[in-house]
Amino acid sequence: KLKLLDEAWTTYITMRFFLTLLLQATSTAAFSPGNNDAPFSLSAYQKARAKQTSQHLDASRFHFQILFVDNTNFHARIAEGMLSRIAEYNDALFTLFPYSATIDTSANAPIDSSAPEEALTICDYLGLCPTSCSEDGTSFNVAYDLDQYDLIIAV
Repeated sequence: KLKLLDEAWTTYITMRFFLTLLLQATSTAAFSPGNNDAPFSLSAYQKARAKQTSQHLDASRFHFQILFVDNTNFHARIAEGMLSRIAEYNDALFTLFPYSATIDTSANAPIDSSAPEEALTICDYLGLCPTSCSEDGTSFNVAYDLDQYDLIIAV
C-alpha cells in the first residue's frame, strides 16, 4: 500500500509541475486583483485572463481537452482524476476536460482495459470520482489523438 501511495504522490507532483508550467505560460502580471486602486471586478478579471490565455492557446472552442498518457493504465487515470478534482474546485468543470489513455503497444500495457485495483484504491484514498476512476481504459493512437487534444502529457 505504501508503494501505491508513493506512485500516486509521484503522479501528483508530475501533474502539478505540468499545470504550473501551463499556468505560467498563460499568466500575466499586467492584470491581477489588487494591483491598482480600482475596485476589484471578477468579471473584468475573468475577461482579462481569457484574453491573455487566448494569446497562447486556441480558446475559440471555450474549453481545453487535456490527455494524460501512460503505459500501465494507472498513472494517467489518477492524473485525470486529480485534474478533474482541481477543475471542480476552481469552477472550471466546463473549461478543462481531462482524459487518460494507455499506450497499448507498450510492454507494460495491461491485457485487460479495466481499471487496476491499485488505481481504484488510490482514487478512493484521494477522494477522486469513483465513476471516472473505474471506467475502462482507452488506448492511445498517435495518428488520431494528436489532433484531438489541446495538451497531451505523458506520465
